[in-house]
Amino acid sequence: MIKTDMTDFNRTMKNAIDYSRGFANGVQQNEQYFNQQLAELIKEAFYKYVDSTARLDPDRLHHMYEWEQTGVDKARLFRIEAFTGQQSIRFVTEFMQSTSVSPTANEPFVNKADVMESGTMVTVTPRGEGPLVFEGDDGDMVFTNEEVTITNPGGNVAGQFAAVAREFFTNYLDQALLRDLVLQLQTPVEFSQGWGKGMSYATGQRQAKRYLTIKGGIA
Repeated sequence: MIKTDMTDFNRTMKNAIDYSRGFANGVQQNEQYFNQQLAELIKEAFYKYVDSTARLDPDRLHHMYEWEQTGVDKARLFRIEAFTGQQSIRFVTEFMQSTSVSPTANEPFVNKADVMESGTMVTVTPRGEGPLVFEGDDGDMVFTNEEVTITNPGGNVAGQFAAVAREFFTNYLDQALLRDLVLQLQTPVEFSQGWGKGMSYATGQRQAKRYLTIKGGIA
């Protein structure tokens, strides 16, 4: 009868099973870690997308920036926040108050972004004894002691920020950013890189975290 020493084989099989379990459990345990990275990546891409759109079409998004700084990152009047869970990512946008002064005004239009994006009518009342002074639609200066109602402050910009956000999340995000990321995740090279002598449950978990670490950033 031929006897075969299976000790090394059994040890290797146990290590392989432990390693595989560690990798699988590591992927599950690091889902929120992955989502947090993905959320930051999407936020960065969103800011760049909106800034780029604003520079290309300033009449569409000028109300989302301080006066005469459309498309400038430090002049944004909006921000986006991400809330991540084990299996979810939720984004919320918020408008910020303006601190700059229009060339035709003498004080900030504080809620510029919110008012113009919502298309809320604005009524301006003269202060003190002086008249209101503003530039009319024809470019001439207007002087009046009466209240003035502006039906579409900022021009035809109501809902444009929301439209650009929809463009980003329904088109650009899926077709550009996430497509490349999905291709990376379809080939878990980190699993094979950790395979070999010394593999264990712990190394499997470490390789899983490496697998779920997003490489690079936004081009």
